[in-house]
Order: sequence, then structure tokens, then C-alpha cells
Amino acid sequence: MSERLEEVETRLAAIGDLGSVVDAMRALAAVRLQQATAALGGTRTYAGVVQSAFARALSALPQTRPDGKGPRTARGVIVFAAEHGFVGAFEEPLLERLRTEGAVAAVMVAGSRGAAMLEEHGVRPAWCVPMATQVGGVMAVARRVADRLAALTAHRLGRVDLLYRTHPHGVALEPLYPTGLPTHVAVPGPAPLFGLPPAELVDHLADEYLFARLAHAAMESFAAENAARLSVMLSAGQNVKDRLEDLSRLANRLRQDLTTQELAELTIDRGE
Repeated sequence: MSERLEEVETRLAAIGDLGSVVDAMRALAAVRLQQATAALGGTRTYAGVVQSAFARALSALPQTRPDGKGPRTARGVIVFAAEHGFVGAFEEPLLERLRTEGAVAAVMVAGSRGAAMLEEHGVRPAWCVPMATQVGGVMAVARRVADRLAALTAHRLGRVDLLYRTHPHGVALEPLYPTGLPTHVAVPGPAPLFGLPPAELVDHLADEYLFARLAHAAMESFAAENAARLSVMLSAGQNVKDRLEDLSRLANRLRQDLTTQELAELTIDRGE
């Protein structure tokens, strides 16, 4: 019986250590979720400001700006996924949505774990970049995706969509290029003054707007990933707590049984 008690106490200590890890991961996910949620307003505003500037620049052109598709009709999808695990079924809605989209010439992924999951289900990414693991790295991820996208679309893609999880529980599939760009519309008010030729300014703002959209999608995905991890850690923490309570009750019973056994043995010895 003493050997079994030692085994239970060893398991208690191990699960207690695991609980400390779960608590740390839960706290970290909560902090990162809070930071990402606070940053979402900024990325949304950033995209809106660039969109407005783009529309004003377009208004200075004599006609609708060509969309640049030419003969290219192939479609690509940029998927923002998780970089690390402990996020439950975070990527499954992305995979399901991707499967319903029909022919896709190139799937591009931000998030190593998501890329591995897609490949396991027969979707081989054209390329993958690591997803941010802290809020300060989200803009750098968006820049890397924009750079890789520019190289790929220059060769064969005429359309690119964004696919990502939104906080708290949504999935977004949005056009990024070319239909996601602002269109040529009349803008009220006096014509703005330009420091660059309008056509050149439009090109610069198009790049900036695409980057802003990528940054917002990446931030949404980062928030959703940490919300999923927080949920998993909350569930794991409760499971650890329940298991510790069960083992503590078992250990107490074994100690009582061991004490009773020792007392009985002493009583028998005295009786003899």
C-alpha cells in the first residue's frame, strides 16, 4: 500500500507541475488576446485611411484605373493560421472553407502549424511564412506576406483572396486583389494637392492598401488564435484541477488505510 501511495503522490506532484504550465500559458494567451484586441482598432483605421486616400487619388485620374489582370485568371488564397499548437480545432473551419472554394492555383500560408495541417489533408502550400507569436510581430508578418505575394502574382495570379479566423468565432473569406481594391468613385470636396503624379501615387497607395488589409487580417487571426488557446487552457486548467482533487482524495484515503493498517499491526503485536 505504501508503494501505491508513493505512486499517487508522485502523480500529484507531476500534475501540479503541469497545472503551473497550464496557468502560465493561459495567462500569456489572455495577455496576447487583450493586446491584439486593442490593436485591431488601429489596423482597421489604418486600412480605412489608406482606402480613403486611394479613392481620392483615383478621382484625379481621367478614367477607371485598369485592374492589371491581363490574361491571368488563376486564383490564389492567403491563409492566416496558427504558428503553435494548443489551439483545438482552430484550423478546421479554414480547411472546410478552402475545400468549398473549388479550384485554387496557389494556397499561401502564414502559420507553420496551419501549413502542416493543410499538407496533411492534401493541400500543399505554395509557400509558408511563420505567423507572429506576439503582437509586435504581426506587422512584420504582413510585410513578409506582401513581399512573397508580389513575387508570386507577378508571374501567374490574377486574383488573390484572404482567408482567416476572426475573433471570437468567425471565419472571413475576402477578396484582396484586384477586386478588393477601392474603385474609381467621385469624391466630394475640393481636389487634393498631389506631390506625385496621380498614376504613380495610385500605384503606391495600392501597395499600401494591400499591406493594410494583410496587417488587419493577420491581427484578426492572431487575436482568434490566442482566444482559441485561452479557451483550451481554461478547459485544461479545469481538468487539472479536477484530477488533482481526485488524486488528493485517493492519497488521503490511502494514508488513512496505511495508518489503520499500521495501528492494527501494532495492536496485534501488543496482543501477542
